[in-house]
Amino acid sequence: MAQQQECYSIPAVFAGADVFLTGGSGFMGKVLIEKLLRSCPKIGRVFVLMRGKRGKSLEERLETITGGVLFDLLKSENPEALSKICPIEGDCTQLKLGMSLDSIDRIKNVQFVFHAAASVRFDDPLKDAILTNTRSTREVFEWAKTLHKLRAVVHVSTTYCNPELLHVEEKIYPSKMDWRAAIRMAETFDVAALETLKEKLTQFAPNTYTYTKGLAEQICFEYRDQLPLVVFRPSIVTNSETEPLCGWVDNFNGPIGLLLGCASGVVRTGMIDLEKRINCIPVDVSIKAIIVAAWKRATCDKPGDLPVYNSAAERDKTINYGMMLYDGKVLFDRVPLGNMLWAPGGTATSNKYLFYIIFFFCQLLPALLVDTLLRVVGKTPFLLRLNRKIFDAQVSLRYFMNNEWEFVNDNFKKLELIIPEHDRNTFSTKFFVRGMMEYYEDAILGGRRYLLNEPDDSIEQSLKKYRILRVLHYGLQLVLGLLVVNWIYRRYLQ
Repeated sequence: MAQQQECYSIPAVFAGADVFLTGGSGFMGKVLIEKLLRSCPKIGRVFVLMRGKRGKSLEERLETITGGVLFDLLKSENPEALSKICPIEGDCTQLKLGMSLDSIDRIKNVQFVFHAAASVRFDDPLKDAILTNTRSTREVFEWAKTLHKLRAVVHVSTTYCNPELLHVEEKIYPSKMDWRAAIRMAETFDVAALETLKEKLTQFAPNTYTYTKGLAEQICFEYRDQLPLVVFRPSIVTNSETEPLCGWVDNFNGPIGLLLGCASGVVRTGMIDLEKRINCIPVDVSIKAIIVAAWKRATCDKPGDLPVYNSAAERDKTINYGMMLYDGKVLFDRVPLGNMLWAPGGTATSNKYLFYIIFFFCQLLPALLVDTLLRVVGKTPFLLRLNRKIFDAQVSLRYFMNNEWEFVNDNFKKLELIIPEHDRNTFSTKFFVRGMMEYYEDAILGGRRYLLNEPDDSIEQSLKKYRILRVLHYGLQLVLGLLVVNWIYRRYLQ
């Protein structure tokens, strides 16, 4: 009996199996590669689709993925595992994924496919988004149909692929457009023509990313009888919680960007409904669940099934934006940033006109002043350019920061229950075990370490700077207040 259980353990199922991965250079892709190699040490080859870049070989590009601290634990435990990563030149935006015949022959024995590649930019032209997020899914599936040893194909989607639905169940929803027609239009019309028709074609979707990911799910639904498919939908993917590094992150997307922007003193306002709740899932939790879902598809699910997993937090594991920002201010007292330009503070509002006013006076004018001073002393100005990016991000995220979603995640939670007992320590999908406040403190520390390259031993010096800037901040507020009172007195009372 024990031998039979071991046979179906997660590492045993992946033992000797070749894996193919798109999106390996992305946030989730890196963590997936690391986790597969570290926790399934007998895995076969891990083929990673990579776009060729002028002046850089695939091996050099692979080094940019594995050379970071994310892979340090793997290197210390099993350094030979890195030799199993095999870069395959290709491009998800191209037909047949841009792969050569030799490459296709090389990966003919792949058993597990993880399609995680996507452009997550909200402002991509519709044509580019369709080719990257929708057509690439069809191309992956058409190639996967040729694999004779195939056991599972995991399509990484998003819980927000139908953003107009505020209650999202673990099922495929009807499409707003036929995916075949969308691909034909992207292949036929130029960028300008599709942009002219974008609002009508997408039925005024908030962005092209979520719209084209929704189309990709329709492809999954149509291929469900031809491939052993899984649709995996993460919510907002954030810093790792425990492994391989506590708080690891490699981008400013999501709440970490908001928190670090506030901590630096640059972000003074946001177009946010503070009562709306944000749904976050640690990247390591989602990756473990993806692997468990692939294992389950290969060993338990029936042919023709299309399991859908909303990798999202239940309500009691979410907080509203007001609490996040309030907790953030408390955490800044403990772990402030070394590159603070001013003491954290400001005002958030869901009124766009009030947001424009506050943004102009509290961010643009100070940025203009600082950039002017930088020019005077011969240094490169940067604040106006940075505030333009912040403004664009706030506008593109307005829909998501002023709405709240409820994600049914019964299938996702059941993954924890089916993990073999001896695999629970390695693949458990429980999260926020120590508490949400502790998680977000680790997230800010992770932002300091891995995004801003600020060592932990600089925290004490940062605390001194933080106290000085806070005194200056309150002092400036007092002076401005006195000036206003004096003007009112002279103008109206004298």
